[in-house]
Amino acid sequence: MQREHLPIVILLAGAGLALTWLARAVWYVLPTDGLLVAAVIAAAAGWGAWPTAWLGFGRRPLGQQFSIATALGLGILSTLTLALGVAGLLNSTTVWILLAIGGVAGLARVYLAQHKTEPRDESESSSVTRRSATKHDAITQTACILLALSLVVPLAVTLFGASLPPGLIWEEEANGYDALEYHLQGPREYYDAGRITFLPHNVYTSFPQQMEMQYLLLMHLAGGAHAAAIASQLLHAACGILAVLALACWTRAGAGRWAVAAIAGTTPWLTQVGCLAYVENGMLLFAAVAAGLVVDQIRTAGVLDWRAVLTAGICAGLAGGCKYTALVFVAVSLALAWLMIMRAPLRVRLTRVAIFGVGTLLAFCPWLIRNAAFTGNPVYPFAYEWFGGAAWSAEQAEQWSTAHAVPAESDTLPGRLAIAGRELFGSIDAQTQTFRLSLFGPGIFVLGLVGLLMRRSRRGVLLAAWSVLIAVGWIALTFIPGRFAMPLIVPLALLAGESFGLADSQPGTTTRRWHWPVLLLVVAGVPINDALLASRLRHHARRWEQRTGVPLRMLIGQTRFIVDDHLLNKLLPADAHAWLVGDAAVFYVDRRIHYTVTFSRDPWIEFAASGATPEQCIAWLREQDATHVVFAWAEIDRLRNTYGFAAIVTPDWVARLETAGLRRVRPEDDRIDARATAVYEIPPIKGGRT
Repeated sequence: MQREHLPIVILLAGAGLALTWLARAVWYVLPTDGLLVAAVIAAAAGWGAWPTAWLGFGRRPLGQQFSIATALGLGILSTLTLALGVAGLLNSTTVWILLAIGGVAGLARVYLAQHKTEPRDESESSSVTRRSATKHDAITQTACILLALSLVVPLAVTLFGASLPPGLIWEEEANGYDALEYHLQGPREYYDAGRITFLPHNVYTSFPQQMEMQYLLLMHLAGGAHAAAIASQLLHAACGILAVLALACWTRAGAGRWAVAAIAGTTPWLTQVGCLAYVENGMLLFAAVAAGLVVDQIRTAGVLDWRAVLTAGICAGLAGGCKYTALVFVAVSLALAWLMIMRAPLRVRLTRVAIFGVGTLLAFCPWLIRNAAFTGNPVYPFAYEWFGGAAWSAEQAEQWSTAHAVPAESDTLPGRLAIAGRELFGSIDAQTQTFRLSLFGPGIFVLGLVGLLMRRSRRGVLLAAWSVLIAVGWIALTFIPGRFAMPLIVPLALLAGESFGLADSQPGTTTRRWHWPVLLLVVAGVPINDALLASRLRHHARRWEQRTGVPLRMLIGQTRFIVDDHLLNKLLPADAHAWLVGDAAVFYVDRRIHYTVTFSRDPWIEFAASGATPEQCIAWLREQDATHVVFAWAEIDRLRNTYGFAAIVTPDWVARLETAGLRRVRPEDDRIDARATAVYEIPPIKGGRT
């Protein structure tokens, strides 16, 4: 084993031991669900291998080739899944064919590459020289090992959390509410329907669904939505790992590469969302590859590699396909930063940015086409005043805007900056009067600034400008949730890596003297993130056990148990058709249901609000073949105090519905809080059926 591989071995061994200590049951999950994830990633790399070669990246280091191929391949797989799903041709057979084609294509590319001598580029040759010059440096080796050890905690916590059924972890994310409401629920409805269609009751499913297409693909591979739940989380976790790998591959070899991996990989946000079937880690993967390709253009400013620029734009567009905000924070902000610092006449700069824009549009257009075909609005539900949109209205657009706005008392520049400061750096806990770190941790900002000041290169200026544009857009255009600022991880981690650039390439320069202090700063700083993450997991596990009496580790891989234990699955008969009011986190409900997210239109509530009598309201439900109606009062109250909810839905109105004939279903289990969720049976018509 070569010395440079020792940190990787130590990282994997340490993560394995930590996982065994956290929950040995993880080892029953990873070989099964993890194998499906590995098959998807391998197939994606195969699908992307040939475009990577055709676009001229065959001379690049293998790590960069793999990152580019995987990013492009995931985009290709998502687009093919979307096309087959809309056509109604997506099933287990076609999905396995997609994976088989990707696998064969990848193997063919590897075979041809082995039998064809391709000269390696200067960056690879120089990195080999640097490794040869430093591989016997014991201090560097020790630092790399320590940095690798710092990644043990986030890797173990990520895999542990992803091996739990969705909805059990991270109170700050409402236990993954968004996954249960749309990231997994949307693909589940497509899977059940046998095709991808417009879902008017769930506006979130009209967002770009780059990652959700992968979850749908996994559902067909696993043979069911619930069977693929943990695999979907593991895939999202894997995208975070691939994002860190991509950042490392675009950093100079040696201690600097491990430092960048540690800075990005220990950022708590990466683990927080990595445990969940969300979309942010996929966005970071595409953003990291796009950033690496653009940074390369700064290094070779005199030569335009239009294929690399186009590929960078494609990856930026794929990031936008994960999340609308990435169009601004990744595609637009990166392009503007590059335009500002590029050394070239304005016409040349605009041409290069235009090529980047073409790539972005090419990658993002499947979602524009889907929404235009389904709703008439390519960016549904936004820009309603320009495009309109099916099952949407000016009132809903206003409700959305109001719900996603900064509170009026904070909607000033000082107020917004104060919120941003708390989300980025931390805040004083009002109860304990102690300082609570943010989920970005302290190191990434400090080390990014150090990298900018030490290197003072155009690449550093580009990354710094991009960081500023992301922050400005996040503060000005959103209601400033910390998770929306996650794209900052990419430029800040790469910027921190600039600290090691001259030290690696010019050993005799004065900058060499600063190499070790910066490295020590990283080694000393990243354990703070590890401690923060470990304490959050302990706190969450303790709270969960206090609330349920079941240790969190006992639920590893127990998705079926969570389904069977769901309240509505206990209260509703197997042949029920329930109309849900309020509750939209319905991924685990194993009954025929109709639900509506708070921003979408509930046709029954609209009918009731039009002046219908209680008797007419019940008759309307009968016409929909509904057998039960469920009021999730706890959720209704929460939504009414935050996003808004229909005014007609009150206990008094429901009492009138009871008088008109609704029959309350009383739970037999005393542990069920009937005040939080009320289930009613719709009485049958006398002499007829329900």
